Amino acid sequence: GSSSRTRSFSFAQAPLVKCFHKEEAPLRVVRFNGPTVGKRFYGCAHWPAEEVDEIIELQQKMFEKDVTIAELQMENDMLERTNERLKDDVAELAIENIETKEIIGSVRADRKWVAF
Repeated sequence: GSSSRTRSFSFAQAPLVKCFHKEEAPLRVVRFNGPTVGKRFYGCAHWPAEEVDEIIELQQKMFEKDVTIAELQMENDMLERTNERLKDDVAELAIENIETKEIIGSVRADRKWVAF
């Protein structure tokens, strides 16, 4: 009979993977709790490094700007609703002004009739 050999994957046989910096990417293990904890992945040879810190800082700035944009959009929506209410108020005042002028005009006309 023939014997079969089981091939097992070892880190020594792992393919050479390069990171963005064109350097050998080390094999790492996910340590954070979550669905991928314990999984292996190839990381950057320079992680953590200044570039990673800069990326995180830029992502934080983008998040803050997104929050600011959302707040300004909400404020703009509120101001647009206020503007529409004010336009309605002005239109109502214009109608009241016309009605008041008509009343004043009719009172003056009545006085003219009485004076004659």
